[in-house]
Amino acid sequence: MAIRRKSVHAEQEDEGFFVSMTDMMVGMLFLFILMLMFFALKFNEATVQINKTNEILKSAEETRTEILHDLQRSLKDQGITVEIDVENGILRLPENILFERNRSDLTGRGREAIVVLARSLGAVLPCFASLPGETRPNTCPDTPHSVEAIFVEGHTDSDGDDALNWNLSVQRGLNTYHAMVDGTPTISRFCNTKNQAILSVSGYGKQRPVRPNDTIENKRQNRRIDLRFIMTTPKGKSVEDIEKKVTEQAK
Repeated sequence: MAIRRKSVHAEQEDEGFFVSMTDMMVGMLFLFILMLMFFALKFNEATVQINKTNEILKSAEETRTEILHDLQRSLKDQGITVEIDVENGILRLPENILFERNRSDLTGRGREAIVVLARSLGAVLPCFASLPGETRPNTCPDTPHSVEAIFVEGHTDSDGDDALNWNLSVQRGLNTYHAMVDGTPTISRFCNTKNQAILSVSGYGKQRPVRPNDTIENKRQNRRIDLRFIMTTPKGKSVEDIEKKVTEQAK
């Protein structure tokens, strides 16, 4: 009988052990489900904020597109035909409007075209950039977007010496910039949200062609002045928090 009682006691201990293990596993599964729900909720919140950020960026691109179309129409009304590259935010002035071949000084017609451009730009920018001492016109569209920078970029084709092409592209960019400022002096005073001047100059030589340099016509299109518009987009606290978390995770 003693052996029987010992066996029953052992069975009861085994049952108690399995019951405890079952309770622990159920508890762990419950915690896992709670954690999964928590991370799913956070992921959903992050997805919503990322979508909001994408909407802000998309609307900034739309504002930039409107600026480009407004400038293009204004110039066309004044007898100057320019191209726009909506995807990259560029207003493009071909060489034949501004310069003689292999020259960096503006032609008389080219200077007139740049003066018209500067005047049109000076009429648009007060709504998208700040001018020290001036208030934003009441007629401006209700938009949170502004211009971060406008790069006056000089470009050449692949013909000739690289060093000469670099110099030619830079000089053309500088001469275009100076003609803009001479035509509309306030152009150089427009600032972005960081109180930095938005106009700057760069030269790329042959490095950024828009066409292969394999025909006379393609080379002609590569010789150009681009005005590249960069937009500033507002950032809400939630967007900044997401960017901060992404940065921390990358470290």
